[in-house]
Amino acid sequence: MKMSINGGDQGVHDDQETNGCDAVSIEELRRECDEYRSAAEENKRKAEDYLNNLKALKAEFENYRKREMQYRENFVKSSNKELILKFLPIIDDMDNAIQESRKNDVHSFFLEGAELIYRKFLTILEREGVRQIQSLGEKFDPKYHEALMTITSPDYDDYANVEELRKGYMLNDEVIRAAQVSVNRWDKNEKDK
Repeated sequence: MKMSINGGDQGVHDDQETNGCDAVSIEELRRECDEYRSAAEENKRKAEDYLNNLKALKAEFENYRKREMQYRENFVKSSNKELILKFLPIIDDMDNAIQESRKNDVHSFFLEGAELIYRKFLTILEREGVRQIQSLGEKFDPKYHEALMTITSPDYDDYANVEELRKGYMLNDEVIRAAQVSVNRWDKNEKDK
C-alpha cells in the first residue's frame, strides 16, 4: 500500500486494488449487459406473442360479432317468413273475392273497401321485403313457378306461362311460395303445319 501526500491531501491508494476493481467491474458490467440483453430479448419475444394472441383474439371476436349479427338477421327474417306465410292465404282469398265481386256486379262501395284493404296488406308486405313473382307471359322457371297443367296453343311461345292459378311470393331474395301456373307446350313441327 502506498501513501502519498499531494498539496495537503492525504489518500491511501492500493494499486493492486484499483487495477483489480477496474478489471472486475468491466467484466461484471459486460455479464450484466448480456443478462439484460437476454432478458430484453425474452421480454420482446413475450410481448410479440401477447400482441399476436391479442390480434388473433380481436379477429376471432370480430368474426363472432359478424356471425351473431347474421344469425339475428336470419332469425328475424325467418320469424317474419312464418308470419307472412300465414297471411298469404288470406291475401289470396281477398284477391279472389275482389275478382268475383267485379264479375258479379257487387256494390261499388264494398268493392272499393275490399281493394283498399287488399292494397294496404300488399304495402305492409312490401315494406317487409315481400314481392309478388311475375308469371303471366314469362317463360316457365321451376325456381319461381310450379306447373299445375299444360295447354297446347300456337298463340303462345313454348314454355310460356299462360295462366296464373295462384300468385307466388318472394321474401327478399328467397322464394317463399312458388306461383302455380298453366304452361304452354307445343311441338314446333305442329306449329309449322
